[in-house]
Amino acid sequence: MLHHTPPLLSLSCSPSTSSITSSKLIHRRLPSVLVDFIAITLCDLLPIKCSLRAGSTLPSIRGRPLPELLYFIQKITFAAEINVRTALVALIYLDRAKSSLPKNAVGNHDTSHRLLLGSLMIASKFLQGSTWAPTTLTNHGVYKLCDGLFHPQEIDQMERAFLKLIQYQCWVDDQTVNRFVLHHRVDLGL
Repeated sequence: MLHHTPPLLSLSCSPSTSSITSSKLIHRRLPSVLVDFIAITLCDLLPIKCSLRAGSTLPSIRGRPLPELLYFIQKITFAAEINVRTALVALIYLDRAKSSLPKNAVGNHDTSHRLLLGSLMIASKFLQGSTWAPTTLTNHGVYKLCDGLFHPQEIDQMERAFLKLIQYQCWVDDQTVNRFVLHHRVDLGL
């Protein structure tokens, strides 16, 4: 017996309303529950080696303090106009990345920030030209959004490394997104 499942997070739309729905999502902040879930996913992805010594300051990159992860996610997703669909595809990529990581992998203090940027760039480019992502997050755009925190070459390298980590498996269809949302419905407050 087939059951009709209601749209999850306004992801499934009929063709006649998809452009209307996606354009409304573009200029809104991501729901806080989704931003929190992204942060939790990034923090759970791999352990971070403790490089802070007693009396040292907060982690920094080239003398600049590393932004707190939750703030960084909010800033990047809002400034880049990341919509719910792009964020969910990025989360699916992060899930794929987690399954590809070696069991003993350990990250640096900026690894979560880099994984976020890599997953968002790939998700945005994968959805490029669709009604779900009318604008694309370019590498130069990420550089500008990060206010120089990462050099352009580092951003290019983040993208290549992330693609390699997910073994270039970029294809995500509606069924994959709906399965992901259904699997994480409690985490997403659905």
